[in-house]
Amino acid sequence: MYGNIGNKRVYRWFKKDYLSSIENLNKYKVFLPKANGSGAIGETVPTTLIGNPVIGSPLIGCTETYIAIGSMDSIEEAEALMKYIKTKFARSLLGVLKVTQDNTKKVWQYVPMQDFTSNSDIDWSKSISEIDKQLYAKYNLTEEEISFIESMIKSME
Repeated sequence: MYGNIGNKRVYRWFKKDYLSSIENLNKYKVFLPKANGSGAIGETVPTTLIGNPVIGSPLIGCTETYIAIGSMDSIEEAEALMKYIKTKFARSLLGVLKVTQDNTKKVWQYVPMQDFTSNSDIDWSKSISEIDKQLYAKYNLTEEEISFIESMIKSME
């Protein structure tokens, strides 16, 4: 399990028998802190609407301090998901509903799902800023919308 002890991120091991069924336990996923920042778009550094994501390997779960996103078959797909979460595009849409520290499933509803496989229309091997450009084009954002996002959302390279 991935969690916190004394304000430090740690892994702790225990018997699988003690767990309830976890949907993505045998898959790759990304862990994010369940609470971060104030939720305001354009928060000052280092707050970026979300905390630093971490890839969770198969058989690794997390405590309620974190949320787990995704259920991927490969590390490459999980890395693509992590890059997507770090894009200004995804975090700006997260900011529409994230108005408090709470980072729940509900506040992610306007962040569009993507294909994280090699068949995707997004080249996930690119840098996060290059992926942002691909997403802006994919969703036909105007220069005004792009300028707003670029000026209000902090980078997470």
